[in-house]
Amino acid sequence: MSDDDKGFPDWLKQWAEIEAGDHDFPEIEPRDYTLSLLDEFDIEAQLIAIKSLLKRNRDDEARTRQHIQELDRYLRDSIHRDPEYQVHLENQWVDELHSSVFQDAAHSMAAVGMLAPFVESLFVAIFQKLRAKSASVVPIDKRREIADEFFWNPRRYFADGQAKENTAAGIQQLAKSIGLKKHLPRDYGKCLNALLTYRNYMFHNGFEWPVDRRRDFAKQMQGDGWPEDWFKTSKSGGEVWIFYMSDVFIRHCIEVIEGVLDGVGAYLKEQNA
Repeated sequence: MSDDDKGFPDWLKQWAEIEAGDHDFPEIEPRDYTLSLLDEFDIEAQLIAIKSLLKRNRDDEARTRQHIQELDRYLRDSIHRDPEYQVHLENQWVDELHSSVFQDAAHSMAAVGMLAPFVESLFVAIFQKLRAKSASVVPIDKRREIADEFFWNPRRYFADGQAKENTAAGIQQLAKSIGLKKHLPRDYGKCLNALLTYRNYMFHNGFEWPVDRRRDFAKQMQGDGWPEDWFKTSKSGGEVWIFYMSDVFIRHCIEVIEGVLDGVGAYLKEQNA
């Protein structure tokens, strides 16, 4: 172990030393390095809480869909009954469908409201901790031209000789600059960009965005090459009305987070080899 490992607790240093020797002990997992680096935060407990709420919301949506399907079947079965009751059932069915649109929007807001701040704060904490160990970090590109206070700030992106506010781009640039990128999930940057962009649209515009903002988001989805199954939509009058994070994208965000935790650990292990 090098002198640069002083940020790690004694038990982790000792385990790494055992691992390097001729002992029949299990190899320390990369994620343990990350969790040790972020010892002020209970990252795993936060993830458990997020996953738990996401599951409850999915279960709630499933119950709502089942209720609408049952109401639809009952409506079809009662088509030859009392006309007034038929109208009542039809109105109830329409109301349930309408309500489900906003239930899904609320759950999508909850998902991005948990995942986006978690991911952003995770990278901020990682880079702050790495800054404290910066003697072992050798930047590999021109980002070092920025003053040190900006260099380690992932919310800043360096371009055209200026530091600009762009968290998704800043995280990716800084990760590349210190050699972390190769350890991160292949499409983490695309996932990060989609997640933070959607967060901004939802938090600034609510569930029902202005028409021009809906069109802007749709264009960005295509321009940035996000997979079509990352977002789903509801339409009104043939036009997109509301955007939602899909279950596919939510699961992918969780997978990317898990990959980041493992990748940062692999990076730390490499740095302290």
